[in-house]
Amino acid sequence: MKCIALLMVLAFSASAQSPVDKPSDSETVVAKKVDPKLHTDAIKLVEVSGAKQRIQDSLEKNVDEAQKEMMNKCQGCAPEFGSEWNKRFIERTNINDYLDVWVRVYEKYFTDAEINELIALVKDTSKPPSAPLKEKLSAVMPSLLADVMGDCAKIGAKLGAEIAAEIEREHPEYVKPPAKSAKP
Repeated sequence: MKCIALLMVLAFSASAQSPVDKPSDSETVVAKKVDPKLHTDAIKLVEVSGAKQRIQDSLEKNVDEAQKEMMNKCQGCAPEFGSEWNKRFIERTNINDYLDVWVRVYEKYFTDAEINELIALVKDTSKPPSAPLKEKLSAVMPSLLADVMGDCAKIGAKLGAEIAAEIEREHPEYVKPPAKSAKP
């Protein structure tokens, strides 16, 4: 067992990258000042992990799953509503919003030295993590993943709700009002 915790961090860092494409509309204001070196190194960790490509590779599948879930909950929605929602969600998704979450989380949970060790481990997977890093990964993993999943879910939910409201305004024919329930 090499270091399952490290592999989980690196696998889940599939959502992390430097904000290089376009500025995000949903960037969160960071409450504390982050050391510029720590920030730069957190971005580098995200970049070397290949996160951006993994997110791009899984985007359509994840949006398809979200569409199915949404359509199951929206019994009055026509199939055209789901198709349009899917198309717009993919077009308007800014992967950097999700990648920025990873950068912020890495900055929150790791020191610059730990991030640099993680970068070295990504580059040379034959090296085991140091005992202190291995211990830290085990300790922070549940909170780290909860933060990432929660923040990424907020980004997706906000965009999804905005798109759904837009479609409903533009195409009211795509949404039937719910049937009135008979009251005894």
